[in-house]
Amino acid sequence: MPTILIDVDYDLDISWTMIDWTCFPLGTKIRLGLRVVYPVSYKYRGALKFLLNTLPAGATVTQVRLKVYCRVAGAATHLLDIHAYDTNGQTDVETEAVPPDCDLGYAHCVSGNLYVNDSDALRTVGTKWFTLGGSVCTDVQNAKSAVNRFSLGLHEEGDDADPHAEIDTLETVGGIPAQLEITYTVPLRNVGLHPSKVLPLILDE
Repeated sequence: MPTILIDVDYDLDISWTMIDWTCFPLGTKIRLGLRVVYPVSYKYRGALKFLLNTLPAGATVTQVRLKVYCRVAGAATHLLDIHAYDTNGQTDVETEAVPPDCDLGYAHCVSGNLYVNDSDALRTVGTKWFTLGGSVCTDVQNAKSAVNRFSLGLHEEGDDADPHAEIDTLETVGGIPAQLEITYTVPLRNVGLHPSKVLPLILDE
């Protein structure tokens, strides 16, 4: 089955300080988890947007995987969740990244369909692959038809693992930005051959 690897088109780091939300659309990292600088607590979430231009129209998606690079490992209790961004992944992250008030983006990182639950992968550094489950295949197909893009929200379960983990972004110097791998099938093309013509072709092989 054909597979495509799509580079992230836009990535977003969002923090909540118990008072206000702040977006970092050009940040050199996406932080996931908690950082406490007494008396202020920072809770971090992130979002990723992928364009689906290279996924053929009408394709049936059979598997979706996400690759990220963990530059800084999180706490020994760190658990990563990956969701569709805002319900089904069709909302454009970029249009909601309006610094400094990013309450929608922060909320939408956890409001969508759940694809990965409580992964401990970001407790160590390095390249991490996540096979996305749940309704992701259908969600990607629907996103292709509706808006030709697909977005993911990432957060640490409970937003309470201190220290937080950090993954690379498009702006990380020498970094490895996120990629989405999609495996799919396409309908067989009808070449218009009459059944009487097909058998001789097969036998001739």
